[in-house]
Amino acid sequence: MKKNEPPSVWGSLALMGQLGFIIAVPLALGAIGGNYLDGLTHTHNLYLYLGLLLGLILGIFGAYRLFKGFF
Repeated sequence: MKKNEPPSVWGSLALMGQLGFIIAVPLALGAIGGNYLDGLTHTHNLYLYLGLLLGLILGIFGAYRLFKGFF
């Protein structure tokens, strides 16, 4: 697709699907990993929250990398 050409409907839907995938996967992996570490160390949701925070940061960074070509 050229720079000045507007994206098609399917291209826009694919981009939004990628965005959801890029944000949801690190969040889910952070939650699963944090919950697992909480079970190993017998802490009360400490690593869960840290995993969610790390997943959110990675998701935002991934979304930035996805959209930086459009700005």
